[in-house]
Amino acid sequence: MKVWSRVSRLPLKWLVFSLMGVCLALSTVRADILTFGVELDGFQEVPPNSSPGVGDAELTLDTSSGYVNIAALGGSYQDLLGNSSAVSINGPAGYGTNAAVLLVLTLASPGTTSGTFSGNGTLSGANITAMIDTNTYINLRSNVYPSGEIRGQIVLIPEPTSAALVCLGLAALFVVRRRPAKSPSP
Repeated sequence: MKVWSRVSRLPLKWLVFSLMGVCLALSTVRADILTFGVELDGFQEVPPNSSPGVGDAELTLDTSSGYVNIAALGGSYQDLLGNSSAVSINGPAGYGTNAAVLLVLTLASPGTTSGTFSGNGTLSGANITAMIDTNTYINLRSNVYPSGEIRGQIVLIPEPTSAALVCLGLAALFVVRRRPAKSPSP
């Protein structure tokens, strides 16, 4: 009886693993809306500077239309040496390389050492790919560092898709339900 039981479960295990593989493969399809994060500081500027300023932002990209959005209060900065003068998304450029402005963003309080920024715009197809490939950055300029006081590469935030989570949950539930019940010891 044990031999029959093990033989009958072997195809079931392969079925479960195959189902999990198919679910993961289907979940790798690119989403239309991607979320990105940015950590800004003076060390990422080209050339690097000693500004104590830091900042961060979260933005979204619609891969179909190229629409980029940093919502109000979506980006912030603090402790700049100079007064803020401009902020932009630049690219295509990797770490340690400068590039042209792609989108001009809006400072909520220009001329301050701390504050927020927001903005939106549309990228071309090549620049959509550049953003997904981490080849765009946010640059915040000030009167002390007119070419940029703090900067940060725009990095994709990986998120598991709902389909993958549902498939993995169903597969796990199936495996748990198929376990044989333990018989009470005599």
